Amino acid sequence: MNKFLHFKNLAERYLSYIRRDEVVAKLPNRIWIEPTPSCNLACGYCPNGMDVKFPTGLMKMELFKKVIDELEGSLYDVNLFHRGESLIHPELPAMVKYCADKGMHTRLHTNAGLLTEDRAKALIDAGLSYVSFSIDGYTKPVYEANRKKGDFDVTIANIISFLKLKQESEKPFTIVQVMEIGEEADGKQERREAFEARFRNLPLDRFIVRTPHNWAGDFEEFGHGIKDNGDTRFTPCTFLWYSMTIFFDGTVAPCPQDFFAKINLGNVAETSVSEVWNGEPMKKMRRRMKSCDVKGLEPCDTCDILTRKTFMGVPTNYLSTFIKDNLFVK
Repeated sequence: MNKFLHFKNLAERYLSYIRRDEVVAKLPNRIWIEPTPSCNLACGYCPNGMDVKFPTGLMKMELFKKVIDELEGSLYDVNLFHRGESLIHPELPAMVKYCADKGMHTRLHTNAGLLTEDRAKALIDAGLSYVSFSIDGYTKPVYEANRKKGDFDVTIANIISFLKLKQESEKPFTIVQVMEIGEEADGKQERREAFEARFRNLPLDRFIVRTPHNWAGDFEEFGHGIKDNGDTRFTPCTFLWYSMTIFFDGTVAPCPQDFFAKINLGNVAETSVSEVWNGEPMKKMRRRMKSCDVKGLEPCDTCDILTRKTFMGVPTNYLSTFIKDNLFVK
């Protein structure tokens, strides 16, 4: 999909959001689709580190192709991750290639712990558009306290190896992202600079420090939603008007913050994407957002995103990233 058509689709979906349409004529232009919910790590602030049991498995390639085929012509980019570490799925490069062959951008967010040289080469050759490496710690002690079962040295070596392979290719656009969880204020700037220096003279496109959020109330240390904080500000969630989150078994949740499908909107393995997109559960969600009524609606009533400062529906702390990702994509 070319940039002009992408901007046109964005504008149409944004107008639908502004009007708070109950039925959205255009299918999603972005999805989160989960190759697997399993992970090689057990971080305390992610689903695999929480004391919550949920089904695991691998998305079948047949289901993946069904979703992509039904969204062809609408879909601009595909986030090939959700709760788990997508590198676990043996057919991940094939998923990337299937989307790339249809002109869709593909995005991967990974902890890089399993990123062997062979896997890295396969993803680059498949045409991966964008990869974000999540580190969460500038030093080995902080990283390994945050990233349970992770090895800081292996992770950094994998990323550097990937960047060296990427020197012969323009893609994927590559980001290293850090959430400064557990980083003491004293000396943090120096540690940050020393960490960035590890990637000097390598084709790293962007280094980002992200603000932690509360995963729709599942990790309250990083903020509270409208239920308890007394904040009267309310910005209806944009996800319902432009995107879809699909679990490995086809279950559809309203957004990528609903890690446990507390709100089940249907299943694309059992019906079409379009039937779920404008089905009664989704229309009901849009009506509730329009009326600013999410009391008792988990996880929305504890999600801090609905009370963040926004500009035109985009949280201001992510605004620059949103603009770069959507208006200046390669």
